Amino acid sequence: MNRGLYISTMGMLSNMAQLDNISNNLANADTIGYKKDEITFKAYLEKEFRNYNSNDIKKGKHIGYMETALVADETKPLITQGPIEETNNPFDFAISGDGFFKIERNSKIYYSRNGEFKRSSDGYLMTSDGDYVLDQNNKHIQIPNNFKVDNEGNIYNGSQFTGQKIAIVNIENPSKFGINLFTGKEKVSNNYKVIQGSIEKSNVNTLKEMINLINANRTFNILEKSIQTQDSMTGKIIESAQRI
Repeated sequence: MNRGLYISTMGMLSNMAQLDNISNNLANADTIGYKKDEITFKAYLEKEFRNYNSNDIKKGKHIGYMETALVADETKPLITQGPIEETNNPFDFAISGDGFFKIERNSKIYYSRNGEFKRSSDGYLMTSDGDYVLDQNNKHIQIPNNFKVDNEGNIYNGSQFTGQKIAIVNIENPSKFGINLFTGKEKVSNNYKVIQGSIEKSNVNTLKEMINLINANRTFNILEKSIQTQDSMTGKIIESAQRI
């Protein structure tokens, strides 16, 4: 009985983590460049089963394991392409394909798919949060009045190349920093296209996340009722034992 309570409780804790994750994804469904999170689970306290016979009564033969509980292992972002929406704002940029923009915040480099940029009062390309967007040499990008950006990220003043290019790189093992920034090991990205005047929307599928939320709530309710039933049965067993 106690084991059943333990397994059900562990299931509820894992389910609560799933509910929190789904809620966070839904809350950021309209966040530009947001990448949905997914939780992975792992078995906890596996129980080993062995087959014993007269020839091997001490050790027995290993026949497998049974998972006694699941726990949330880690949360990873799903780096897939979000839908691209045209804005006609020259300071908006979207990446079609692989890669991230390089962002400098407090002298540290981060990575982002959010290309909703702006021009600072002194002419630098910055994020909506006030962080610098970096070029291929990790320098702050100066934006001329009559600027255009091609599909490779090269910046032009009219028809004249400025010598600066918006850096687009890939990262290994991306990990989120806050809502929309990432950290990871930088590597070259070749399969991309920079689209000026557009933004990449969140890759959260709201309908699927709502279905996941409903299913997770149902599972939580089932586990909750299971605990209540087992607790009630335990109480009755104790009452019966006390009468003897």
